[in-house]
Amino acid sequence: MSSEKKLREKILAMKFDPLVRVELKIMADQIRSLNQSIAELEKTIADQGSKLEGHRNLTSIKGIGPLTGSILLSVIGDINFCGGGQTGGVLRDRTADFELNQTEHSGRTTKRGSKLGRTALV
Repeated sequence: MSSEKKLREKILAMKFDPLVRVELKIMADQIRSLNQSIAELEKTIADQGSKLEGHRNLTSIKGIGPLTGSILLSVIGDINFCGGGQTGGVLRDRTADFELNQTEHSGRTTKRGSKLGRTALV
């Protein structure tokens, strides 16, 4: 039995007013349904994205899985035009990197560009 199901049963086993019990059950059912829909959507995005040119190369990078790779390709588009700094320009995920006394410092990430792309990278 999953921990989610155990928790749901534990909560529903508590003594509540009948109306509160019905509301809790409805909310739990809605959350379960939304989680199933999200999982289905993520699987579809990953499956369809894996058919895009460049997906295999992108997902070969450590930390980028099928879903993240698909999202990044949808934001970037054709990655064949991208070279070093161009990808950062597309995502507008630029940082001010510099070295001072052998300590690496990094500036802030800008808010311009694709929020979805930045979120996928994070």
